Amino acid sequence: MIITLAATLSIDNDLEANLNSMEKKLAVAKAEASDLVLFGEAFLQGFGAITFDYEYDIKNVALGIHSPEIASVRQLAKKYGLGIGFGFFENDHSGIFASYLIVDARGESLVKYQRVSRGAWIPEANAEYRLGREFNSFDFAGKRFAVIVCGDFWEDYLLDPIVGLDPQVDAFLWPVHCDYTVESWAEGVHEAYRKRSEILAKPVFFVNNLRLADDEAKGGAYVWQQGRELAALEPGIEAFLNYEFN
Repeated sequence: MIITLAATLSIDNDLEANLNSMEKKLAVAKAEASDLVLFGEAFLQGFGAITFDYEYDIKNVALGIHSPEIASVRQLAKKYGLGIGFGFFENDHSGIFASYLIVDARGESLVKYQRVSRGAWIPEANAEYRLGREFNSFDFAGKRFAVIVCGDFWEDYLLDPIVGLDPQVDAFLWPVHCDYTVESWAEGVHEAYRKRSEILAKPVFFVNNLRLADDEAKGGAYVWQQGRELAALEPGIEAFLNYEFN
């Protein structure tokens, strides 16, 4: 199985542009025999799309799982015959979640994970900006995967349930939105993330969004296993990393 980590431009409040970007990457990934393409956290609406004005966000930003935009991603999965993973801000029974959805090549849901850690929300966010309650795993192409999103893996109080999944899965998927410059990443942040992967025995697939502003996310994608770097796409360019996972 080939897993593609798409470190791709995500623009706030431009669903059309982000869907078009997704399709372009899927077309190339299909030509390169990929099976599963993973995009970053909150990719679909853009990580900065949330305003924390609840009335605005619930009407204009957050998307239901049956929304036309999510349906468009399902159609792309069917069109290209690929599994797709992507982050989005979800309207789930009027609560807003930072969610990550993975669909198979038929566009059917394999897992919908709602971020458990608080890092996507500002401290002042009201109670309608909600947290998930558990970590999820799913089967794809004969392998079992678990999803963790961004700060989940940095919260020590969440390590027990994450480590508890280690014997049960073949790999962890770690989509993020990390606002680091290329320079700060090279000067120590990269090393911190790599070392964090030492906690788990199974491989960790990391993919970050790419943003235009100098002080925002600069992409990058990696596969780590117990601290060893098995594959790397350094930040600073829009590209993707293909990894053959057997």
